[in-house]
Amino acid sequence: MHINADGTYHSCGAQPNRISNTEEAKHYNVFNMSIDQWINSKHQCEARIKKLNGISEPLCAMCYREESLGNSSKRLRENLKSKIGTDFLNDYHNSSDVSFFEYSRKNNGLISDLRPDSYHISLGNECNLACRMCGPTYSSRIAAEAIQLGTFTGPARQNWTENQQAWNQTVDYICNTTDLKSVHLVGGEPLMTPRFEELIDQLILSKKTDIYLGFTTNGTIFNNDLINKLNKFRHIDIGISVECMGPLNNLIRRGSKIDDVLSIIELYLKYRKPGHIYVTLRTVPSALSIHTLDELYKWAISKELDVMTNILTGPEYLQIGQLPKSIKERLLKKYQSWEFSSTNEFEINSRNPSKYKEHIDNEIKTIIKALNQDPLNNLTEELYDKLELWGWFEIPEIRNYFFEI
Repeated sequence: MHINADGTYHSCGAQPNRISNTEEAKHYNVFNMSIDQWINSKHQCEARIKKLNGISEPLCAMCYREESLGNSSKRLRENLKSKIGTDFLNDYHNSSDVSFFEYSRKNNGLISDLRPDSYHISLGNECNLACRMCGPTYSSRIAAEAIQLGTFTGPARQNWTENQQAWNQTVDYICNTTDLKSVHLVGGEPLMTPRFEELIDQLILSKKTDIYLGFTTNGTIFNNDLINKLNKFRHIDIGISVECMGPLNNLIRRGSKIDDVLSIIELYLKYRKPGHIYVTLRTVPSALSIHTLDELYKWAISKELDVMTNILTGPEYLQIGQLPKSIKERLLKKYQSWEFSSTNEFEINSRNPSKYKEHIDNEIKTIIKALNQDPLNNLTEELYDKLELWGWFEIPEIRNYFFEI
């Protein structure tokens, strides 16, 4: 289960936040409803019935698109965490939880005597960056800018954890989950909030350290004391968001400096331990980053650093396919010259960091497919209008990425 920055519940951390700012948000949130009540809410029961009847979920479009490009989506990665492989039906019928699924099928989507064992929690939208592909619900800095421009009504800061009662109830529920398996923390920038360490402390105090604990950070903050606490958990996954190399990354991830971020990644790598602490690059390949993304991948290979991507689906005008044909042809020549590993098979376990080269090879193949695709809607003009509005064409080096030289 997922909790958004504003406290609304959601089924999946990968899906766009479609509940916030709707009538549903007045009911499906940590302030008015317990986690148990959310589990058997109308929203979740209907979602469960659709899944059990094999009905594709429109909100899962991001994962479906990634899989169509041959990439490993969050859906597949979550399945791997649950020991579900490529033979889904066999794994389903042999699952120890099949009785819960069948109970739901016979009871209009309700479930009985089952708690979530995997949590994806946003600790607020506080963020020191304003990334071009992000929005106000995930970045307080973007929200503040949008309020000034009159394109967003606010509030600039969204942080449900400031409500002490909601925070206590949620943390107590998680820490009292007998079979807790996974907690992943996001923001905004989660390391900006003191609630991050507070939750870590509570998990340690409750002896919930035999779990997968992950967090996604923007690589601008490093806390040495935090690393010592993280060492107590069975498995740690530190995901660091970077887009590409050079000044292009700084323009995409406004407020960051790529050299500083790489230095902080090097600090995290000092604490990497096979089977215990993993460090992973998180990238979102887009029409903006694709020009120097291959350089970042080469750097990652030199550090034996695994990569996990979610190819950009929104905003749609930033999709790779929106680039002009001539630019895509130029990029194709570069990516098709990539030196692939001898193995042609993609390592299905995208969570095996020792297969970093194979994973990166697969990302390159996904990018090549995206470059060969025509855009679903022709939004190239909108893309270039935005680039001009941002002043990117005033920088010769950046302009050359988007025009024929």
